[in-house]
Amino acid sequence: MFNTKKDPKSINLLQSETDSQGILYTSVNWFASVGKTFLIIVQVIALAVFVFRLVMDGKNNDLTGEINAQVKVLENDTWKQSAIKYENLQNLLADIKIIGTEQKINSNVISEVLGSIPVSLNVESMSINNDRVSIAIKTTDFLALKNYEDALKNNTYYSDVRFNISKTNDELEVSVTFIVNEEVT
Repeated sequence: MFNTKKDPKSINLLQSETDSQGILYTSVNWFASVGKTFLIIVQVIALAVFVFRLVMDGKNNDLTGEINAQVKVLENDTWKQSAIKYENLQNLLADIKIIGTEQKINSNVISEVLGSIPVSLNVESMSINNDRVSIAIKTTDFLALKNYEDALKNNTYYSDVRFNISKTNDELEVSVTFIVNEEVT
């Protein structure tokens, strides 16, 4: 009833007892079934990687085109000039901040000095060095020049007032220097 024949307890992967065709047939059979499936899977993966790379290259080319378009905008001469102006303005503001804390502000002195000059006197240049003011004036109106000289010499805010007058053709060229004694308010 039961098969009492004892089978040997071993595993032979290369050749089964019922298969008498050998290793070569078994290997070809395995490659034809399982190997074919692995080969198809590898080809599908390779195809997917190729398509993914193709899509990514397309996106990369699009991004490169956009970047190049933006670079062309930045290479525009107007943009470059604006960038230079902005950088110079930033440097100027930084310098003003540094100097503003260290330098005496002379705006009241400048306003007072320029406001006291008669309209008929043409100011060519003006400089302020510490408390010394130098003005170069041209005029044809001697009376206005004389009144301005008297006003400066009689003003208590100014000292060491000096006028140097030279005549060229019909015009008087005047160099005025004086010292500001105290802050003008």
